[in-house]
Amino acid sequence: MHQRIPETVRPLLGDYVQLMEKELPGFMTAFYVCGSIALGAFNERLSDIDFIVVVSQRATEREVESLRNIHQEIERRHPRWKMEGSYLQGSDLGCFADKVEPYPYYYEGVLHPSGYHELNAVTWWVLKNRGIAVVGPEPQELAFTVDWNLLITKMRENLNTYWRSWTQEPARIASLLTDEGVQWAVLGVLRQFYTFRENGIISKTAAGKYALSHVPTRWHRLIREAISIRENLNESYYHSINVRANEAIGFLKYVIESCNAHYNTISESK
Repeated sequence: MHQRIPETVRPLLGDYVQLMEKELPGFMTAFYVCGSIALGAFNERLSDIDFIVVVSQRATEREVESLRNIHQEIERRHPRWKMEGSYLQGSDLGCFADKVEPYPYYYEGVLHPSGYHELNAVTWWVLKNRGIAVVGPEPQELAFTVDWNLLITKMRENLNTYWRSWTQEPARIASLLTDEGVQWAVLGVLRQFYTFRENGIISKTAAGKYALSHVPTRWHRLIREAISIRENLNESYYHSINVRANEAIGFLKYVIESCNAHYNTISESK
C-alpha cells in the first residue's frame, strides 16, 4: 500500500478492498484516498478517512444494499476510524452537482443511497494533485482538470456565505463557545486564507502555522489556541470562553475581509 497512507489505517483499507472485490466483483474500478491523509495531515483523533470510489455503473438497489453491508462490516472490524466518501462514475469526476446524477455516498456512519456529497472544486483539486490511488490509475492520469479561477470564485462565495454565517447566526456563534467550534472555525477559514494568498491547499494545522507569519500578532493567541485544541496539546491560552468566542468572531470577520480584498486586487489586475 502507498507509503503516504498511515500504517494505522492500512488494515481498514485492505479489508475494504477485499470486501468490495468479494461482494461486488467488477463494480469498483478505482479507489482513491483524499482529504487529510492525501494532504499529509491525518489526525488520529479527529480525521475521517476520505475516499472516492469510481464504479462501473450506476448502483442498483442490490448494489446499494451490498455497500451498506460492507460499511457496516468495516465499522465492526475497525470501530476506531470513520470513512466518508462517494461512489461515482468516471465521467462524474471533476464535475459539480448540476452535471451529475445522484449517487450513493457514505457520511457519518450512514450509506445514503442517492444524493450529493462534497462535489466541489477543492475536492477535485485534492484528488487530482494529492490523491492516493489504492486501486486504479494514479489520480494525475485521470481525465479531468481543475479550473483554479473557478475554484477561487467558489471559495469566495463560501467565505461570504457559510463562513460569514459563523459571525451572524446564533447557533454557530454558540458553537464558538466550545473547543471544537473554535478549532473548526479558526483553522477552517485559515485554509481559505492560505489558498487565496498562495494558490495551494493545505491542512488546517498547516494553515494555522502559516497564518502565524502572515496575520497581525493580535490574532496569534487565538490561532495558537485553535492549533492546541486540534493537536490535543492540552494547553489553553484563555481563561474565558466568552472572550475567546468574541475574538473568534472578530477574527473570522478579519479573514473574510482580507480574502475579499485580495480577491478584488487580483481581479482588477487581470
